[in-house]
Amino acid sequence: MKLQQALHPNLVKRLQHMVFVGIVMPREADNPRFFVKCLSPIPKVISEALVEPGILFEGLSTIRHNEKLLSLLTKEMQKQHVAIFRLRYANGSLYVELLELRAGKPCESYRIVPIPYLASDQTRAVLEKKLTKGYVSLILRKYPIDFGAPEFLLYEGRLYGNLSLKPSVSSIMYSEQRREVVYCDVIDWPSENDISVGEHLYFISEQTYNTLKRQLAEKGEKLVEPDSAPTKAKEKGNKREITFLQHVKTQALQRKLYMEETDLYNLHICLKTSPITIVAGMSGIGKSQIVKLYAEALGLQYGKELLWIPVSSSFQEPQDLLGYLHPNGTYMESDTGLVSKLLEAQKNPERLYMIVFDEMNMSHIEHWFTPFLSLLELQEEERLLSLYEGEQKGGIPSSVKIGSNLLFIGTINFDETTKELSDRLLDRTPIVTFRKLSFREAALMREQSLAKGCKLSVSALEYCEQWKQEEDTFSVFSEEELEILDALHAALQVHDPSKGVSFRVAAAIANYIANIPRDEDGALLMSREEAFDLQLKQRIFTKLRGMEAVIGSLLAEDGRKGNSLFLLLQSPLAKEVSAFTHSISFLKEKARELELYGYVR
Repeated sequence: MKLQQALHPNLVKRLQHMVFVGIVMPREADNPRFFVKCLSPIPKVISEALVEPGILFEGLSTIRHNEKLLSLLTKEMQKQHVAIFRLRYANGSLYVELLELRAGKPCESYRIVPIPYLASDQTRAVLEKKLTKGYVSLILRKYPIDFGAPEFLLYEGRLYGNLSLKPSVSSIMYSEQRREVVYCDVIDWPSENDISVGEHLYFISEQTYNTLKRQLAEKGEKLVEPDSAPTKAKEKGNKREITFLQHVKTQALQRKLYMEETDLYNLHICLKTSPITIVAGMSGIGKSQIVKLYAEALGLQYGKELLWIPVSSSFQEPQDLLGYLHPNGTYMESDTGLVSKLLEAQKNPERLYMIVFDEMNMSHIEHWFTPFLSLLELQEEERLLSLYEGEQKGGIPSSVKIGSNLLFIGTINFDETTKELSDRLLDRTPIVTFRKLSFREAALMREQSLAKGCKLSVSALEYCEQWKQEEDTFSVFSEEELEILDALHAALQVHDPSKGVSFRVAAAIANYIANIPRDEDGALLMSREEAFDLQLKQRIFTKLRGMEAVIGSLLAEDGRKGNSLFLLLQSPLAKEVSAFTHSISFLKEKARELELYGYVR
């Protein structure tokens, strides 16, 4: 059918989710065109776009799939059948694409009852929790918002009504607003005239609709939040990993390095899960000494497996870090000694190595660290660092493998002598900010008697495999956590399309949560709530920068200016996930900086 105007690209995409039912009208055998009379609801946006408003849609039998189905339409079946179809948009017109033909007497008209989508491991209780709490979205795969908010939902023989669904982060995701849903278990369902489309929709007759409405009015009960599902059995932690962390804490106190346990666990998890970790914090609290202590606790020796590189403001390109090929054909290694250490690590893949870039932001990190930023994202077998082109010259090969037995860590300060960190770097690197303890807290720590750990010699295999868990990104997150990430992405995108929560960042957060160490009883050493909070601060909010006009409303604590991050992190949904103490404190620092200087860096 010809349209008065072109459809919006987003509507064209949503057409893929829409399904309709109707009947194929009689046609002449040699006519390539056929028409379908639509018997189910048509979105208003489509009806208004048609040149000739109506319920007839044109199709072409020359399309292979249509031709195949039409050939099955016998004269007998032509009289009594139902066509399930969708609409395709091309050349300013809508065309029918037949999906299925079913024998049977059609009704005069149909209504749509969507079936919510749940993952294979989820039960009806998950759906009912969403309907009672209201701030976690449910998915209606074949029911985009163009059809209007649904009056009923059906799932496993239970009908839900008195709905107040509102679209959330996408056109097929909805959240309940009033939270006054009623339900009843339906009987005599479905009738022979009702049509199911997979596990997504029911097209019901007016008679069935009235029956369901009556049942809900007579037998409907107010939906209450179901009991929480039983928790999974706890997995026991790795004894050697726990011993290692205990040893670090003991040695830190003996060396008068005062740090929160959370900061130690945070550093440890980041080093396990991120190809490079950056440590920040005010000058003089012992960042470098703690990094060195951590390395020594792994059994790494300074000058051997532990390479310390003080970064100079003169670092401007990769050659300053690695070296260069002399015109005489000799490779001249940089004074940092990094290439030799990388070659040594390549020869000894079973041994763990750590490369520390001290005062890393004394110069622009992207200028001299660029080859590593790209390589560390690749699979281990693809991480070949090119030193020069051509065949090997002298004792240094033209490339070196960056194995998983290499840990990269940097320390940074923020003052007038240092450089800002780019979004490209921040998107790939967690910023672990050590908090300075109060002097009273430090004094109390001196009186603690900690259980002594023991010094270990940790192999690359143990650190990278036995201490590390690999899990699918989406299996780690709860639906509430995913909803928070979607809401954060939407808020950031409004103000800057280049900002948001990427799949890379989401995968890094999931990897972090999956690798929180457990004690011997299976209890997490850091709560999941705090871990998620820290990751938002370290992976997302570190990229907040700009002038008042750009991020002012994001940092508005009263929320009167628009998409306030404070309001989002204090919403009922957020309170189900975490108190977000770290993130809110960090955002307050940013807001204060904006107030003082009119700019956040």
